[in-house]
Amino acid sequence: MKTLELPSDETKKSGRSRASRLLIHLCQLLLIAVGVWWAYVPAGSDLAQMQIPGFLIALAISWWLVPEIRARAMRLGLVDQPGDDRRIHKVAVPRLGGVAIYISVLATIVALVGIAGRLPQNARGQEGILAIAVGGTLVFVLGLMDDLESIKAKYKLFTQILAGCAAYALGVRIKAIPIPQDWNFDFFFIHIQGGVPIDLGLLSLPITVLWLVGVANAVNLIDGMDGLAAGVSAISALTIWAVALGVAKPFAALMAAVIAGALLGFLRWNFNPARIFLGDSGAYLTGFILAAISITGVIKGAASTVMVPTSLLVLFILAFPLLDTSWAIVRRLAKRVSPFSPDRLHIHHRLLDSGLDQKKVAYIIYSVSAVFGFIAACFVHQEEYFLKLFGSVLLLALFFAEVLNRHRQRGKPVIKKSEGAAMPPAPGPIKDLDSSPSAASAAGEES
Repeated sequence: MKTLELPSDETKKSGRSRASRLLIHLCQLLLIAVGVWWAYVPAGSDLAQMQIPGFLIALAISWWLVPEIRARAMRLGLVDQPGDDRRIHKVAVPRLGGVAIYISVLATIVALVGIAGRLPQNARGQEGILAIAVGGTLVFVLGLMDDLESIKAKYKLFTQILAGCAAYALGVRIKAIPIPQDWNFDFFFIHIQGGVPIDLGLLSLPITVLWLVGVANAVNLIDGMDGLAAGVSAISALTIWAVALGVAKPFAALMAAVIAGALLGFLRWNFNPARIFLGDSGAYLTGFILAAISITGVIKGAASTVMVPTSLLVLFILAFPLLDTSWAIVRRLAKRVSPFSPDRLHIHHRLLDSGLDQKKVAYIIYSVSAVFGFIAACFVHQEEYFLKLFGSVLLLALFFAEVLNRHRQRGKPVIKKSEGAAMPPAPGPIKDLDSSPSAASAAGEES
């Protein structure tokens, strides 16, 4: 008499895992399908109306691509190893997240331009899509080389300046500071007339390059904790999206929407416990794009529609990375050490040392960044649009956290710390990032 063999626990788990991967891939395809439909129908194949399709398509591509790149980085040993007390992660974690961000942004823009049939002249020049593509590629390649093999600071700075000059030559320029119509200021030798921009003249090039290089490095400096740089940058991109539409810069808003979608898809894998890091390639690329679209979509905006100079809006939009980086430079110069010398005194380090865990620190900094973003949106009368964007992203984040993550963790065995310690040595520099021991258990995950 034959006995009936029941499926083993491993077989059941394997079946659930396959079903989970299939469900996730269906969600990704659905996002792409909705994005393409939106680009053709509601947007009418008009590139200036494709912010939402850009966000959805970039989100789907990044969400799908990150685990694929992660798996290959693990096999090649391209990981960050835990180190001294600055490096708060406990196990080795791949660091090539920037590759997914770059491909997601590039593929999305190419797809949308293909749907529209052309790239308008003002999108190429004044609003800087071509400049962002060229300059962003330069800083991405620089960061990728630094992730693979450490590069000296002077060579990195030279390449970043070169990327900034390339972007300037292609149209990303701070040539003047727009002044609102009702702003009239007269104090000794300072005379500001409402509606008359302040021309920068010969200072245009150095100020533009300084801004592009400074913000790129600022994002890299705050990339010291799971989900911090990606989350703050995503909030900044959402804010630029709303503000750029408020000052009639639709193509800058499109770039902001695309980078926001790519970062949100990446954040699905980067939030604590992180299973992949941005790396220098991702941090430099994200910072450079944010800096460029803050110029083309905010500073160059129509001054008549805002209540404060547009140059002040970018300080609200990028408040956290600018504040943390400025304080780090002042702190290090006061100690008579190089501004590039690392330490464990960043804002997120101080919050962690106060006893908060990484998730709480991330939520606090996200909240502060969102408040500053809301203030910037209010100055251009886009607070309602900003709240709609932010609310929609929160719903997506809750879906990731409460549905996908919990389903993935169901039935997963507990991995001891000792099991995650034996990782291949990293061939390149060690980043100041963090992950929990559960990151090692996700080495073979594909979705």
